[in-house]
Amino acid sequence: MILTFRYSHVRDLVSYYANKLSDKKVLGILESGLQSEDDAKYFSYFIWKMIDMMAEDRENGIEVLGGSDNTSMLPDVSYELDVLMSDSGYSQIWEDISDEA
Repeated sequence: MILTFRYSHVRDLVSYYANKLSDKKVLGILESGLQSEDDAKYFSYFIWKMIDMMAEDRENGIEVLGGSDNTSMLPDVSYELDVLMSDSGYSQIWEDISDEA
């Protein structure tokens, strides 16, 4: 089952950075959904890496998805991950990894 998001721009961001990093595991998760705790952990760490990369791209004036500052999307990213992890039964993993970030 394809991983769905309420906000399509969140999927676009994840896909963009997964492709930029050639991260086949995240691209697979986007296509198949979260299949295990390991997937949930990996995806959670990836999201925080993506957020750091978004900040670097903003600081360097790199345009991503038509904008050079996508920080306004961060609340949507947070919302989507909260819902995704809760619906998948992995909310504690997301919370723990977010506390580390």
